[in-house]
Amino acid sequence: MAATYSVETIEQCVAEMGKMWSLHWQEIARDKEDVLLDPSVDRYVDLEQQGNLQIVAARHDGVLIGYHVTIVREHLHYKSSLSGYVDLYFIHPDYRRGRIALNMFKYAEEMLRKRGCQRMFTGVPVCKDISNLFNHMGHQETERVHTKYLGV
Repeated sequence: MAATYSVETIEQCVAEMGKMWSLHWQEIARDKEDVLLDPSVDRYVDLEQQGNLQIVAARHDGVLIGYHVTIVREHLHYKSSLSGYVDLYFIHPDYRRGRIALNMFKYAEEMLRKRGCQRMFTGVPVCKDISNLFNHMGHQETERVHTKYLGV
């Protein structure tokens, strides 16, 4: 199954992404009963208008089957270094075979490189650990993130 990859604007893909967000949230979110899915699309639009957002769309026959969203900005510790902070990524379960995910990640990396990013930071959900894929691509594990629901 062939897929195509491209950088798109939030306007081009938000409606189709929105149809997959619930599925994505159900698959990886924690504390679902207390922290409800409520994407801040306006904030994504703001980031894009500032030149700080990259969305890579994976499509099959023109239909969105995956997305890779990265916030692009200077690193707070190294202001002369542009970095990509991967916000979220998802491939629809019906398309998780072959090299679709690998190719989407490679495409996103190349586009970040072309933007001048020196590094990218990508989290891996514990419940859907795809660290092997990132290791295969040359990523290195550099830290672990711990989350605690504070009950507010």
